[in-house]
Amino acid sequence: MAKYGFSAAFGKGEVHNTFAEYALRVHRAIETVMQFIGEECVKIAREQGTYNDITGNLRNSIGYVLVKNGDIICKNFEERVASKVIDAANGKGILQGQALAEELAKRFTKGYALIVVAGMHYAHYVESLNKDVLDSAERYALQRVPKLMQMLKTQIYKNAN
Repeated sequence: MAKYGFSAAFGKGEVHNTFAEYALRVHRAIETVMQFIGEECVKIAREQGTYNDITGNLRNSIGYVLVKNGDIICKNFEERVASKVIDAANGKGILQGQALAEELAKRFTKGYALIVVAGMHYAHYVESLNKDVLDSAERYALQRVPKLMQMLKTQIYKNAN
């Protein structure tokens, strides 16, 4: 009777390198998905806001940061709306948005965090008037993130086999 068997030897270094490469691919995929969601949220918030943005500061203060273990690894804050009125607050939108996002980012020292903000101090007040500043973007993220993460998980498991 013939016996069949299989034997393989792997060194610690090979095993470690294989898992490290796999982990790096997973992290890159997570970052890509989260960056995509951030970009989409910013686009939605800037385009679908239902308020009259006279100075342009509120729309310009909308942006995001992607945080990994306390470090900002990606962000999007850029001027998109020119001001219709000249006043002392002009051009402050981007700075206010970035400052708020950076302050919030300090709270997330482990794992990933996607922080989408409208940085002007009156953004919450505008939303309290039933105007859409970030609501549509938040609904989009709450709907899409679980689906995209599940797709990512499925893809990771499929590639692992």
